[in-house]
Amino acid sequence: MGLGTLLAQGINVLIQPLLSRIFPASDLGIYTFVISVANILIPIASLKLDLLIVSEKDDMRAQYITDICVLACFFVAFGLFFFLIVCKIFFPNVVLLQYGSLIYFAPILVLTNGLRFLFISYNNRYKEYKLISKLEALRELVRAAIQTASGFLIFGAQGLLAGYAVAPVLGYRLQMKRYFQGLKNRPRITFSQIKELLIRGRKQIMFIMPAQLINSFSSSLVTMMIGALFSASALGYYSMGVRVLDVPIMFISSNVSKVCFQRICESVSESQPISKTIAKLVLILSAVSIATFGVVFLAAVPLCELIFGQGYGIAGSYIRCLCLMYAMRLVATSFSGSFTAFGKQKYELFLNVALVLAAFIVYGLSIACSWPMESFLKAIGFGYSIMYACMLAGVLCCCFKFDRQLKSL
Repeated sequence: MGLGTLLAQGINVLIQPLLSRIFPASDLGIYTFVISVANILIPIASLKLDLLIVSEKDDMRAQYITDICVLACFFVAFGLFFFLIVCKIFFPNVVLLQYGSLIYFAPILVLTNGLRFLFISYNNRYKEYKLISKLEALRELVRAAIQTASGFLIFGAQGLLAGYAVAPVLGYRLQMKRYFQGLKNRPRITFSQIKELLIRGRKQIMFIMPAQLINSFSSSLVTMMIGALFSASALGYYSMGVRVLDVPIMFISSNVSKVCFQRICESVSESQPISKTIAKLVLILSAVSIATFGVVFLAAVPLCELIFGQGYGIAGSYIRCLCLMYAMRLVATSFSGSFTAFGKQKYELFLNVALVLAAFIVYGLSIACSWPMESFLKAIGFGYSIMYACMLAGVLCCCFKFDRQLKSL
């Protein structure tokens, strides 16, 4: 998985210097804005029931949970489309619609990427890591090709969004092969089974889904706030900086979180101690994170000028403002979903509510004090860093408490 993600992110990194030269910063900013709207719902498109696909002991029940997740993806995507139509009719001046009809790409992105991540969870259940990594690399290659061609054909932000929407569709057949084989050899899910499984997964829907929704909203909220406070070009420079910062997160955190969640679920299910392993992993990830983002901080401005072209030193200055937050985020999000294994989903919800409150506080201060972009980003970085530290501390507390309970038995 690590090698596959390295290849996929390598393609993503290599294409960014080309995109920054063939698209104006304003197009990149609009593209980032629409993706940020979609990214609020993509992680919860399956109502976070996809986590239960990995932890469910019974194969047949896991299949039925997958059925529900597929239906949920379509329902959530349509819900967003309906919401945008209502906004267009009754609130035409809302921030969501500031870039016109391009916002209607967002429901398509939710559907195609929601199904993509749903079946990554399904493949994770069967440890099909090689398949996951191959498809991720292939999808990045297709997205890069579509977006590059769009730039040369002067399709603007529409071309960038089309690449992001179409690329996930590639590989569905391979991802869903095992699922469709099971679908042929089992009875179709009934309404009563849907009701039963939704009741069984109510903690996911009541706590983890809102927590993830709020977490995604808190991340996208920064992009929307920048769009409201500053220019599309500033948002474009910010987007390129964030893409640099996201590379370590995608390479390390996204892979570690899948395997770590599977191992924690397995240890809890088999009543095996977990705290020592998790504590060691936290130390290793912390060392890697400090080293990685320390280098990024020092090299950010000249590196952005070299990679993205003249004028992108601005993106480097934005990167420096966010390095602390991303260092904390890399470690904390490596344990994403871990509260589910311990039945403590409500803690994740509370912490993510705090993230949103921190963003709104910074937004209010920025307006009141007329902060420039760098001051806004520094304040966001500091506030979010505190929340990620609390999130990591919560996971560790759950692990140590679980081990103490095992010893008392």
